[in-house]
Amino acid sequence: MTNDRAAVHSREREPQPPQARGLDRRAFLRWAGAACAGAVGSSALAACGGSSAASGATASANRVVLASVPSYANAYFTMWRQGGQEAAQALGLQYVMQSYEGSATEQLAQLQAAKAAGAAQVTAFPIDNGDTAQMAKTLASQGIYLATAFDAQPWEVPSDPAYKGYYSVNFLMSEVEGMRKLSLAVFRQIGNSGKVIYIQGAPTDLTSVLRERGFDEAVQMTPGIQVVAKQYGYEAEATTAPVIGALLSQHPDVAAVVCHNSSEALAVDAALAQRGMSHVKVGSSDEEVDILDQMINGPNQVVVRAIFGVWTGGYMVVRNFDAANGVPITPVERLLNGDSLVLDTKESAQLFKQIIFERSTSGYDWRKMSRHLHPNDWDAQTGMAPLDPNVLFTQYLGKPRPAGYQYPPELEKQLQEGAIAHYTSLYAQHVRSSPVAPAIRATTSGETVLGFKV
Repeated sequence: MTNDRAAVHSREREPQPPQARGLDRRAFLRWAGAACAGAVGSSALAACGGSSAASGATASANRVVLASVPSYANAYFTMWRQGGQEAAQALGLQYVMQSYEGSATEQLAQLQAAKAAGAAQVTAFPIDNGDTAQMAKTLASQGIYLATAFDAQPWEVPSDPAYKGYYSVNFLMSEVEGMRKLSLAVFRQIGNSGKVIYIQGAPTDLTSVLRERGFDEAVQMTPGIQVVAKQYGYEAEATTAPVIGALLSQHPDVAAVVCHNSSEALAVDAALAQRGMSHVKVGSSDEEVDILDQMINGPNQVVVRAIFGVWTGGYMVVRNFDAANGVPITPVERLLNGDSLVLDTKESAQLFKQIIFERSTSGYDWRKMSRHLHPNDWDAQTGMAPLDPNVLFTQYLGKPRPAGYQYPPELEKQLQEGAIAHYTSLYAQHVRSSPVAPAIRATTSGETVLGFKV
């Protein structure tokens, strides 16, 4: 997830980003949403980035998809909105995006009123992982289906009986595998040898923890790489700029910089250009348009990992739609690793930008994704696979199982019977096409992070 440059370079008299060293992602997003603070009702939602369909949303319609996000001023959620709007339109639903202005309390209050607003389902980015359980219970009590992304509270799973089957999916976007492959691609650009700086995300943030683990794994695989510094950029240009400035002064002989996200990378690219350091290679996650342009035009940005923001925003709508229409979703299918793509050639970046951002629609066939509408020939069009919660909680997050904790019985049974492997194979059989296939083929590997060659 990235922060929009327009939010960072805000106009005079608009809220300015906090500069405190302790700023984390949640605090930054609270600032980023301030431009639309207080937005209430359909007209305000449309003005701040909600679907124009919001003006027709009524409680009686009960066909509303509510997308709950921390800020409109954010490039990633623009991608969510595009995919969500396309999917909702294809399925005969209305799409409304609502900002909770970075406040967990406000998010919960909005979700408590979801039924009255006509919502049949919610897609959400939880601002605080610890509040997800309460969110899921609140929506389940209203009979509303929930899909989330970039969220995981250790030893909480979407199949918990407390959610009554309404928590359809939680997505993590192959963060460890993706950052490992991104980092290896950057290392290859410098001959697998040299000094490297890593710009972290935000302390304790789940995505930051997972991506840094992937970077560390890549370093362990490449003996010639020397990590000379790690420092938090707090996921924003404004907060990364002074950090990278100081680090480049301390390490003028650095060969590469790997960044947690693209907003940080934009600050790094600018700092390198200012110093005439055109030889330094940069890689980052999240496919916002500005960073793709940096890669296409050069010289520093050489790798961008696309996390399929448009697809994620739309597929969560499809998953909730399927659950609401009686498609059985087993416990191991409710925690998923979504695919990503390491764009490591200018051609792949150009093609990805053209396909996703320069056409009237993304090209995804949302109805074909639906297992309700296409029970036998559904086509996910992007890879995904069940994520073993034991691996996530203990290996990736380093959180031992609490004494006496037990998974829900059906999930435990599936894990013991090898359902992870079964559904990994099943899902792989249902990736039959992709609008971004030309971009995939134009990468060095010719495949996605999860190994798909559509």
